[in-house]
Amino acid sequence: MKLNHNYVEVKYPAIFRDEGTYWDVRFPDVPAAQTFGASVQVAADNAANALAIALFEQSLPAASDPQYWRLASTEFVVWITMADVQFGPGADTPEPMN
Repeated sequence: MKLNHNYVEVKYPAIFRDEGTYWDVRFPDVPAAQTFGASVQVAADNAANALAIALFEQSLPAASDPQYWRLASTEFVVWITMADVQFGPGADTPEPMN
């Protein structure tokens, strides 16, 4: 996590899994953030949105180190950045801003 004034860069590793006709995405550190997409790019865009929704007004969990994860041959890890996150005045949890 990188702080810059009231803004913070939030990144979590996501597991992308090839399901044949779509890409499934899950965040082991944020179980509520699950999504999918017809392509890797669409799945990555959806993952950033799912992460923002799951963490809205929540305390940020620590990000795991994916080098210790056991992945299937159809899986790979992508670090997803949740953009436009700002701490409000007196707030101790981030709020995604538009």
